[in-house]
Amino acid sequence: MAKIEAEKRSSLSEVKKGSDVTELKFRLSIHGEDMHYPGEMISGCKLMEKCIDCCTELSNIRDKGDGGLFVHTEGNILRPVHMLDAVEIVVWLIKQGNRSRVYGYEMYKTSEYNQETDRSEVFDEPVLTVKGDVTFVINDPGK
Repeated sequence: MAKIEAEKRSSLSEVKKGSDVTELKFRLSIHGEDMHYPGEMISGCKLMEKCIDCCTELSNIRDKGDGGLFVHTEGNILRPVHMLDAVEIVVWLIKQGNRSRVYGYEMYKTSEYNQETDRSEVFDEPVLTVKGDVTFVINDPGK
């Protein structure tokens, strides 16, 4: 069996770990399983879930794999997102306590899928679609 060689591994973003990582960015496409409303519109709960998942990843990176317990979120759905739209999610540390972490999140739509033309329109300017924050409580870091 032939060995498969990585061609673009050097193009990947550097993987960082530890408490000095205070921001992450994620790019993804919204898929059909997230569709909830007519017109292939995605549920606001699903959009916030994706943002909170990204905050959990940042918490994992910062707190040695302990993403913590999600205890509170507040968010605003500002614009609709539909199936096959592409988004970028930015998450960042707002405040760190002894056992609590507050992270901010924003989701931007970077392209929109058009069913009629079966093509995506890539935006010149990303469009803010979701904005909020989430609080996690982590295990006692001293234990």
